[in-house]
Amino acid sequence: MATKIIMPSGGQTTNESLIVKWHKKVGDEVKRGDVLFEIETDKAALEVESYAEGYLLAVKYNEGEYVSAGEVVAYVGALGEKLEDGLTGAEAEEDEYQPIMKKEDATHIGKTSGVSGPAVTSENTSENTSENNYPSKILASPAARYLARKNNISLEDVAKNSPAQPIKRIDIENYIKGRKEQPVEEFYFIDTSNMRRVIARRMAESVSVAPHFTVTMEIDMTEAIKLRQILNEDLKNQNIKVSYNDIIMKCVSKAIEEHPIINSTYFEDRIKVYKNVNFGLAVAIKGGLVVPVVREVNKKSISGIARKNAENINKARDGKLQPSDMSGGTITLSNLGMYGVDSFTAIINQPESCILAAASIVEKPVIVGGEIVVKPMMNITASFDHRVIDGAEGAAFMKDVKKYLEKPQLLLM
Repeated sequence: MATKIIMPSGGQTTNESLIVKWHKKVGDEVKRGDVLFEIETDKAALEVESYAEGYLLAVKYNEGEYVSAGEVVAYVGALGEKLEDGLTGAEAEEDEYQPIMKKEDATHIGKTSGVSGPAVTSENTSENTSENNYPSKILASPAARYLARKNNISLEDVAKNSPAQPIKRIDIENYIKGRKEQPVEEFYFIDTSNMRRVIARRMAESVSVAPHFTVTMEIDMTEAIKLRQILNEDLKNQNIKVSYNDIIMKCVSKAIEEHPIINSTYFEDRIKVYKNVNFGLAVAIKGGLVVPVVREVNKKSISGIARKNAENINKARDGKLQPSDMSGGTITLSNLGMYGVDSFTAIINQPESCILAAASIVEKPVIVGGEIVVKPMMNITASFDHRVIDGAEGAAFMKDVKKYLEKPQLLLM
């Protein structure tokens, strides 16, 4: 019996993953460890490797389709080997035309495998016709499908105007010509990625579920800048470079020791307070945002935090983050200082209760001892979940964050 290739778990917030690209086609030889396909989850892009050897006998899902964790995606085995339904994979000839399945149709194995899954039809849609009097499974030539996909055209829309099937390339060309003759509106659409949809949903949920309030502190970064310079000089032979994020994380974790409620999650009947500070850092990547986590920041040195942050950032930009790298966070830091931002507020990364937004370090005139002096100042704004944290508690916490950043030698106490 052929080996089933199972869709792995995608992340904490969704059970579905998007198949982005197949690296093997039906009939290709497969070795253990070969990359079969790429998926995109709510957290990151991942490569799925084969844990079996043989040939790719059949695929059940194509590029652009969503698959739930635990579902069978493909079969790997010997040529002609029986699949679980008793049919044989990688033997049948490819049909000239392939049905384009509606969303309500059941999952299927592609025509290249010669195997098809059971069809499921909605109660108000017959097998051959729909309310619009065109087939629910639209036949189209490969050339027509390619041209339609290239021009972002729905074959169902073409079928409304050209009910004769199979749809051919000339039908798509005529549809494009007719569309171009209409007035062109000055806008365009961008398809949303799985990551963008998850970000949109989670941000909307956060502001609707957690009543936010914010506290901003202006912080003199003179001593933090000196500390960073000293550490980087001392660590240069270890190939470690300390950033302001690393210092902020350590100072925040120290302040949490005095305000443990900040490091918590709200439940209806209780509040869960975490003993360890697992700090997420928002990292911008192409098409979205990821939040890799540095665990137990309260137990790490600044150099240890710097090492782990650098590792996470490199993995994020290379698309190599795993779901485990982004789970378990208890508080988050977002830093837009490199963009010259004076201040900003961030949305809480649920189910956490606090997120900090660090802005740019700017030279400003301040009054010290009755005299005007220029100091490197930075605004940090914390957003709090008011269900857990009250205004006075949030303000006291931020006062201590300011204390440790302005006098980082207190970290040694």
